Amino acid sequence: MTTTLQFAIPHEQRPFADDDVLVFYDGPIVFWFPVAGRRLLATALPPEAGVCPYLVAELTADQADALLANKVTLRSVYQGAKARWLMSDYGADVLTLDPITYIGESWLPGDVPLRWEPTAG
Repeated sequence: MTTTLQFAIPHEQRPFADDDVLVFYDGPIVFWFPVAGRRLLATALPPEAGVCPYLVAELTADQADALLANKVTLRSVYQGAKARWLMSDYGADVLTLDPITYIGESWLPGDVPLRWEPTAG
């Protein structure tokens, strides 16, 4: 059973526009959540889900590699994730991820590849 997670990550250490951010538009839309030893992918949700809300999924190394190689879609990653959470307030001092078992259609990302390309540098 998936449990609630809490992380006290200082605001200045949270992904905003750095290498962990995979899609950006006036803020992070899809990013790797900075937790050592885990591949937690966060995707922005509509505002009705909270204050700066995100859907978070834990990916296996194979799932993460397939996503970055554009072999799977964001939608399929979230549907096949071994654990999923709702982070309802990215601006909170302590980030709380509440487990969810079902993702409604309006929360699922599109059925398109990420089309991510690493930045040179």
